[in-house]
Amino acid sequence: MLGLCCFGDIRVTKDADGNWVVSNARSGQSVSRALARTEAPPPPQPVRRGDTWDHIQDASLRYGLDPDLVAAVVKAESGFRTRAVSRKGAMGLMQLMPATARLLGVEDAFDGRDNIFGGCRYLRSLIDRFDGDLKLALAAYNAGPEAVVRHGGVPPYPETQNYVRQVLRAYNGGTSDFAGPRRVRIIRDGSGSVLVTNQRR
Repeated sequence: MLGLCCFGDIRVTKDADGNWVVSNARSGQSVSRALARTEAPPPPQPVRRGDTWDHIQDASLRYGLDPDLVAAVVKAESGFRTRAVSRKGAMGLMQLMPATARLLGVEDAFDGRDNIFGGCRYLRSLIDRFDGDLKLALAAYNAGPEAVVRHGGVPPYPETQNYVRQVLRAYNGGTSDFAGPRRVRIIRDGSGSVLVTNQRR
């Protein structure tokens, strides 16, 4: 965050104690809403390539998804178990059915990267199909898009209704193992640009 000055109405300053403060209050005004206050950032740590969070970030960037949302889906689907298999035969981190995996071009559903990229591609298609309605997209991910269309909304299946609630609870402030800060998110894109925001994408 050292190189940040401001993003629209959001300002980044450093206080007398060396803490970085991100705020939407103008200079001279009382601070009506402090967006974040953090200690000076630690030195960069080596990035561990190949783990689940790396795959979530990479796939989310490619398909325009919030990585916290994808992490919430992974948690609900498999509990982050790469070799999870459901009673119905769904496989891997994002629990792809064999036929769905084939349609998505996933060669090995137990390969973490392949599974997450396939699952994110599928989730993106559902969000687009249901005009950005996340509840309907999640219901379709669980019960199938045809069930959502047939019922004109979230199907009255206890499993699906519980699934939608579980994912949204984790995404909107729960305890996802990989979830970032809730009030302010720092997003670094593929070009190295940094965005500080308190809005979900």
